[in-house]
Amino acid sequence: MINKFKSALSKYPSGIACVFTKNIKNNYNAIIINSFSSVSLKPLMVLWSLDIKSSKFIFFKKSRKQIIVLLSNKQKKLVREIAYKKNDVSQSEFKGIVKKSIFSLTCDKFKDIKAGDHFTIFLKVKKIIINSSSKPLLYYQKKVLSI
Repeated sequence: MINKFKSALSKYPSGIACVFTKNIKNNYNAIIINSFSSVSLKPLMVLWSLDIKSSKFIFFKKSRKQIIVLLSNKQKKLVREIAYKKNDVSQSEFKGIVKKSIFSLTCDKFKDIKAGDHFTIFLKVKKIIINSSSKPLLYYQKKVLSI
């Protein structure tokens, strides 16, 4: 049933986002997500879901501030790097990622709720940067695609 569920949801295209949080080295921990959604306009709120088995779980569960970045078609290679290899992103790398992205949302954690094998993290949006010249990356049928 789980595989059938995953197969069904893979038919629904979604944007690929990356969540960042500062670490003790003053760099950033990063995780690739496609579970991003808006929640509220008053106040501005978004959410994303985090698998409790993720190797990056502790960084994001404990963090109070997070930055959500919607990745552009110029950042396809970055998806693999962060998903499979890169745990630490420097300040300069982070600035380059934001510059090439579609948008970034700087947020404060509002609440997290455990639901099944995930935590859903609710964030209040504090700052928005939009880079409208790029096109987004999409996740569809287990593939990273661009428009």
